[in-house]
This record gives sequence, C-alpha cells and structure tokens, in this order.
Amino acid sequence: MTKNFFLFFWRNLQKNKLFTFLNILGLALGFAGFILSYQYINRETGYDKWNANYDNIFLVGLTVHGQYTDQTAGTLAPAIEQNFPEVIRAGRRIDFFYGGYPVFGERTILVNKTTQVDSAAAHIFQVTSKTGPLYKSTEQEAATLVTQELADQLFPDDQSFDIPKKIPVVSIPMGIYEAIYGISEERLPSILDYDLLFIRDIHTGEGDPFTYQTFIQTEPGTNIHTLTEKINNLYQKEISKLDKARSSAYSNGQIYLDPLSNLHLRPKHGSNTPYLTVWLLGILSLVILSLAAANFVNVILAQADKRAKEIGLKKVFGGQRSTIALQFLFEVFCQCLLAAGIAFLLLLLTGNILAKWFQDDLIKNMLTLTTAKQLTLAILLTTLLSGVYPAFVLSGYQPVRMLKGGLQTNPQRLGFRNGLLIFQFVIATVFIAGALVVRGQIGYIRSSDKGFDTAQIITFKGVGMFYDNKLDGQFHGLKSRLLQDPNIASVSAMSNVPGVLSDLPPSKQFTYIDTEVEMDHINIDLEYFNTLGIETVQGKSTITFDQLLQDSTRHYAVINETAAKELGWTNTTQAKITGCDVDFTIIGIVKDSKTYGFENLVTPTLYSYKDECGPGHFKSALLVKTKEGKVKEAIQAAEREWAKNPSAESLPLEFEFLDQQYKQLHARQERLEQVLYGFTFLSIIIAALGLFSMSAYQINIRKKEMSIRKVLGASIIQLFVQLNKPFLKVIMIANLLAIPISYLLLKNWLNNFAYRVSFNPWVFVWVASAIVIILILSISYQSVKAARANPVDSLRDE
Repeated sequence: MTKNFFLFFWRNLQKNKLFTFLNILGLALGFAGFILSYQYINRETGYDKWNANYDNIFLVGLTVHGQYTDQTAGTLAPAIEQNFPEVIRAGRRIDFFYGGYPVFGERTILVNKTTQVDSAAAHIFQVTSKTGPLYKSTEQEAATLVTQELADQLFPDDQSFDIPKKIPVVSIPMGIYEAIYGISEERLPSILDYDLLFIRDIHTGEGDPFTYQTFIQTEPGTNIHTLTEKINNLYQKEISKLDKARSSAYSNGQIYLDPLSNLHLRPKHGSNTPYLTVWLLGILSLVILSLAAANFVNVILAQADKRAKEIGLKKVFGGQRSTIALQFLFEVFCQCLLAAGIAFLLLLLTGNILAKWFQDDLIKNMLTLTTAKQLTLAILLTTLLSGVYPAFVLSGYQPVRMLKGGLQTNPQRLGFRNGLLIFQFVIATVFIAGALVVRGQIGYIRSSDKGFDTAQIITFKGVGMFYDNKLDGQFHGLKSRLLQDPNIASVSAMSNVPGVLSDLPPSKQFTYIDTEVEMDHINIDLEYFNTLGIETVQGKSTITFDQLLQDSTRHYAVINETAAKELGWTNTTQAKITGCDVDFTIIGIVKDSKTYGFENLVTPTLYSYKDECGPGHFKSALLVKTKEGKVKEAIQAAEREWAKNPSAESLPLEFEFLDQQYKQLHARQERLEQVLYGFTFLSIIIAALGLFSMSAYQINIRKKEMSIRKVLGASIIQLFVQLNKPFLKVIMIANLLAIPISYLLLKNWLNNFAYRVSFNPWVFVWVASAIVIILILSISYQSVKAARANPVDSLRDE
C-alpha cells in the first residue's frame, strides 16, 4: 500500500508542478521560521537545566520599599544552612567590578568575567575541574579555575595541573599571585558565567554587608512558602541587626525566594522583557507555521477539483473512504517532510547572512536531538492540520458528483477557503503593523535625548592600576598627562560606566532629616558631568581639585532630578544627606539621564567625589572624550600612557566606544525588530502564495463567465475589477479583524517601556495600503491574462 501511495504522490507531483512548488515553498518557509525561532528559544530557556538540582535551587533576595534586590548580607547564607535542615546548602557569590582583572600567564590577559563563590555555591552550581581533582589535598580550602578558552591563552603549551600553576594577578610589582588549580568543566548555558572563578570562603559581611548574592539548595518537596517565612523571621531577628543595616531600610527588608528557572529571563530583581521576547517569539513561530499550513490547505483544495475524477473512479472501483483519506494524508506528510528538508538546507546556505541579520549565530548548533524532536512534532501536527480536512472531506463526496465535476460550485468549500485566506492576511497585517510600531519605538530610542552624550567617547578598562589613593582616587596624574594631548577634549573616571548592564551602580540608603530614600550611588571625578555633557539644573555640578584636597572633612555630592523629587526639594543650598556613614553636602542637581535605557524609569542617583561607600564603589574605568574626528589619535595617546605604567607590563589596553555600549542596552529589542522583519517577510510571501493559488482557482472556474461578459461588451478594466472584487472584500475583512488584535498586542508591548512613542492610528492606514499593493501584485498577472484571453477558447465547448 505504501508503495502505491508513494507512486500516486510522485505522479501528482509531476502533473501539478506549479501548485506542488507553491505548497512546498510555503511550508519550507514556515518550517525555516519555526526552526530558527526554536533554536533561540531552546538556548534562552535552557539555562542551568543540565543541573540535576535545577528545581531545588533558589536565589535569596530582599524587597526594600517594594523594590526587589538580589543583594543580601554576607552572614545570611551560613545562618540559613545552620538553622534549617531542609536547606542542603547555602552559598554566596560576588562578581568583580567592571574594568577587567589582569592575569599574567605566558600571555597577559585582561579577564572581564571574574566571579568569586564559596564552596557551597560551587557545589550548588556543580562546578568541577576536567583536569583532575579540584582539591589537591585535604588541607586545601580554596581553588581557582579558568575556562578552556582562557587556559588556551594563558597556558598554550602546558595545561597539566598536577601541580597548581602560580601566576601574578592585578599587577606584577604588587606581588599578588593566584594558584590556578585546573580548567573548569564547561556546563553552559548558566547564570554562573565566568572566565576566571575563585572558590574560597567569602567573608561574612564586615564593612559593606549587602553586596552578596545568596543561593540555596533545598530538599526535594520542600514547602517554599513556609521556608520563605522562616528565613524572613531569621533575617529580622539576626541579620538585620548588623551595624550597617540597623539604621537603614534594609532592617525592614522582606525575604523572597526566586527559583533558578526565573533568573535568566525574568528575575524578580530585574526586567521580564527577555521572557516576554522569548514567549512572543514562540507564538510568532507557531503563527508562521499555522500560516504556512493554511496556505497548504488552500493550495491542496485548488488542486482537488483536478483530482475529483480520480477520486470518483477509485470509489467506483471499490476504493474505501479510509484508504483514499490515508492516501491524501500520506501525500501531505511527504510534502511536509520534503519541505522540512528544504528548510534545513535554506538555513544552512543562508547561515552567515542570518547571523549578521539577527546579530546571533543560531545555525551553529542546529542539528540537536531537541531540535529533531520539535521538528518531528511540527511535521506531524502540520500534516494533521493541513491534511485532515482535504482528506476526509474530499474522500466523502459521492462518486457521481465527483465524475460530474460538482466540486466547483460548492459554496461551503469557497467559504472555507475564503476563511483561510482571511486568516492568512490577518496574520500578515498584524506582522506588518508590528514591524512598523517596533521600528518606530527603536527609532525613538536611537534619536531621543538620553540626557548625556555618547558620541566621541571611549571607555578604557583596567585603569585601576593607575589608582592613586593619596589623591582620593581622582587619577589626577593620569588625566593631566592625557589632557596634554591635543586630540583629547576631556577625561573622567567613575565607578560605573553609563549604559553597561554588567556595571549597574549599587543602591544605598540615604537619609534627609526623617525622609529615607534608596538611591544609586556612583563615584565620580570632577570632570564627569562635563565629559558626558550632563546639564546642571540647579546649583553647581562640580568643585575644584584644590577644594577636594584641602577640605578633607567634607563630602560633596550631586543628585539628579528624580532624587530631588523623591526628597521633595526645591532648594539645594548646602543641604545635607546622610549615607555610607558620612554626611554629604549637596552642591547641585543635574538633569536626569537615561543611563540604563528606556525600559525603566530613571532612578534617584547620588554622585559623590570620594570613595565614601567602600568596596564596589571605587573608580574602575576611564572615559576619554576626543575632539571631532580624532578618535584614532586619542587611542594612540592612551596606549602610550598605558605602556609607561610598570603595573601594566605586557597587558594590552582594552577599550570600547560608549555609543556602542549604550546600544547594547536595547540589543534584544533590536534583535526583535530584525526577527519581526524576517517574519513579516515570510508572512507576506506565504499570504501572497495563498492569494495566488486562490486567484488561480477562482479565475479558472470563472473563465466562461468572463468570456460571456467580454462578448457582451465588457472592457478589460471592467473584467479586471470584477475578478478582483471578491479578494478586495477578503482583504477588507482581514484588516478589520487585524486592527483590534494589532492594537492590543502592540500597546501591551509598548507598555514595557517607561519612555515610549505614542501609538499612531495612521499605522493601520499604511498597513491597509501595503496589503492592497500585495493583493494587486499577487493576482494582477492572472487577472489581466484572464481578462485579455480570447473568449472563443473558453466558449468553444458550449
């Protein structure tokens, strides 16, 4: 039977080359979109799923004044492990500051992803070495691991770690050495992402306690709600009594537990936009596949009339309905299988183009078991969705009706096919509207005022080696030497580079009389606001260098407009704010700047000139603003200065451009824009294929009608209009249905941005115009051809 089914499939494929091509092309495009989307979705939702304890690992965080933070006290983890037997392990993690960590091996490397965990956290994240035992002796309490990539750079000739390799770090003259104990076993993707990992006991929070991430691993089946309450009671009784917490909002903080499954895409302390993007992408890929399936059904039904007599004859000679239906399903399955193969081939051939288009290499690991399972399921579902109706409906008609060609005049079938066409154009309309709105929002982000300058500014990493504590970390000597170069306009040092998500400023509690406000704290130098072009709203935004050195007992600071509003200030003259165990004298208010993007509202921020707030607040990066067109010369000047520092040794100078760093804040949204463009193109092509097949079918059955109209004097234009009227009605209905769907979806997406464009209703007029153009392009050739045809050819049989 299978052999006969295949012979029928091959024969019909040869007889109907055009429609078979349309069928398989539409499905191949749908499968290509599906595969590409789920490559991204599988990666983004696969973080840490390799961990055997994935469902039992949680981040312990705090809510302070209704705001979530992932920073907790260093004493919290050991206290949890000691008091609650249902917690197997409780560990801590802390990431190193922006700017890089210098490591001096056979080659000198500036390591950007450096993380420190205690032994409990290392067990929770199943950190192991692939070069032998992590701990070389029972007395060993600490270990340092590197990734394979970093090991290849540091130790290209010898990667045996029977004896740990001691290498200098931070700087050679300082004489600080680290023993590298091995190469870590690669388990990716993971939220514990590092190049250099220190495993050692983390101090319990002396100084600034709330700078740690705390993770716990619970026994399976633990009641998380009850455990959260128990940990919160422990925190209120013990941890919040720390000297640093007693006088701050942290003393009233509430504990929350966030599962490991949330931490990459929708952490409570961050944005859920990545999760919404993945969810939306999954829906869009299924919609595209459904669109392809609808087109498939339409094309099959367009061919069905040609096969009516074949089906009728099979029934006359004893063919069973189930056998005929099974034959249709087999043919659909074969076409789906062929389309999936073509989709794979298309993706492999266009891999480099797609990588540039989406700014992501999604084709790299395409041939996986997970992808194979998902594609198999998609093929089977598409076969059922596309084949069931044609198979069982067509196989159910009476043989006499089949042999007389009665299928052509069945109004129910025409209504169903119009419904499929409406569905296709509703989807295409939604995609086009989405592409336009997303483009408008991304354009708004690119062109609107951020509150600070990014052009002609270079960020230099690793400048901590030039740190001069005698001058309160102002890098005064380095900046003075750089400013002697005529190509450099200004230089500034700061603790947190604006626009870098991995370098978010820590939040601290500040008090003004009885008002307590949580603010981001950024440690800056005297040229910060000038370099970034941030405007002063009230007072002044800087002091002189002499003032900074002479008045060592005073701590000057500047706040932004949002902070002033939170405090209810109208005048900043010599106002004082307490925080970080010092009294800050506020000398001015500066304009709000969207330093961390458009998705979140600007947060209250305090800028200070000294290192008052301790670890995590030291200046670690340098901004150099160049004169117009002098970027290359400014970099060369910085490299010359870098080479003079003995601490730098052979360490290369690393830099980035601030405008490119800021652009990365919205990389996901820009990727979504590219994905939407791709899906919009696919939806238009698939909808156009459906329209083409439907018009071919309609024109074919109306040939005699058009011939009679032409004999009676109708012009070519009148015939063209007459042929296109039904399709214009379909397009109008599709637009009316798509408008509310588009509005609700896009309005909801725009609401993810604190700063956004207003929704422009003219979008729907532009979309309707685009759909009409697609209609004309899809059917004009066939319509004009039918209108110009010789009526004798159609009427000779009458």
